[in-house]
Amino acid sequence: MLRLILAEAEIERVPESIAGHPAVVKNAKKRGKRPGSVLLDANLHHSAMRNLTHWERRGRPDLVHAFLLLALDSIANQRGELEVLVHTRNDEVIRVSPETRLPKGYNRFCGLMESLFQNRAVPDRESPLLEIEEMGLPELLKNYESAGITVLRPEREIRNLNEYMRDTGLREHTFVIGGFAVGDFQTDFSHICHTEISISDLLLKVWTVTSEVIVNYEIISDLH
Repeated sequence: MLRLILAEAEIERVPESIAGHPAVVKNAKKRGKRPGSVLLDANLHHSAMRNLTHWERRGRPDLVHAFLLLALDSIANQRGELEVLVHTRNDEVIRVSPETRLPKGYNRFCGLMESLFQNRAVPDRESPLLEIEEMGLPELLKNYESAGITVLRPEREIRNLNEYMRDTGLREHTFVIGGFAVGDFQTDFSHICHTEISISDLLLKVWTVTSEVIVNYEIISDLH
C-alpha cells in the first residue's frame, strides 16, 4: 500500500479580509457566486492577495488538481494500492475515495472543491467521494507513524526512490509531499517519527515528485 499526503496544500476559499476587493468581486460575480465562497486563485486574485500573510505561496488550487489527477489515474490506484489525502494550509484534511473521477477541466474542478468546502462532503455525507474534516498535520501524521513516514524535502540526503523503498523492508509506505510552490513546510512535526529525504538536487514540481513516487512504488510492487 502506498499512501500519499499532499501537505500544507495552498487551497482555500477567499479570506474574508479580501472578499471585497474588486478583483475578487468581479470574478465571483462573473461566476454567479458570493466572493467568500470561491477558491483563492493567484492567477485571478493576485492584486488582492498582496494584503495576505504569505501571499506569495497562496492561491494554488491548480497544484491540488494536478496532484489528484495524476494520483487517481495511476496504475497503483486502479490496482487498489493507493490512498490519497490532502492537508490544507488551514488544517483541514480532504479524504479522497479511490473511485473519485475528478473533472479534467480546471474550472469544473474549482467548482467541485467549492462545493466540498461548503458542504463538507461530495456528493453527500452518506456515500462521499470527497470529504473534509478539521485536522492538523501532526495529528494526521501521528496516525501513520507505524507505517513509516517519509517526508520529501529539498536539501536533504538524496536517495534513489526505488532503492530507498526496497531498503525500508516495508510493505506499506507513507510519503508526504509539500503542496506549495515556494518555501518550505511551516508546521513543526519534528516530534513525529519520520524520515526526510530528497530525490534530486533540482527543485521539482509537485506533479513531478508525485509521479516519481508512484512509478517507483509500482515498479517495486510489480503492479505493471
